[in-house]
Amino acid sequence: MNLQYVKGSYMDEIMFENRPVLFTLEGLPEGNDEEAVRYSKQIWEWILEYRVRVIAHAPLIANFKNKKWREDGEPEVTSEEIRGYLERINSVYVQYQGGFDIFFDTNDVFHEHSIVVSMGKNFMFKGFKLL
Repeated sequence: MNLQYVKGSYMDEIMFENRPVLFTLEGLPEGNDEEAVRYSKQIWEWILEYRVRVIAHAPLIANFKNKKWREDGEPEVTSEEIRGYLERINSVYVQYQGGFDIFFDTNDVFHEHSIVVSMGKNFMFKGFKLL
């Protein structure tokens, strides 16, 4: 990681599967570069290791989309389509020694909204939401 301190946050653009992912770490003062890199790597490695658990929810998300978010005349989405979207991480927002949010590129499916997975301190799952 090549984190840079910008306006109160450490930030980096990580290339993941040929797409940029904005990684933001807040809550750590400037001058803590080594700790910022260590902590950010820990979070990123956890995300990569456990992202299959998020992808496993594709059938539930497809059902939600088809039952609650589908407009008249719009075709139903499949679990496979949702899996594809859940493989595309847009950004990660981390609070140092706190939780973090993972934003997925689902704008096309949920009308400019992204699916966000929220994790609490110590990697405790808090929930999914649309933002």
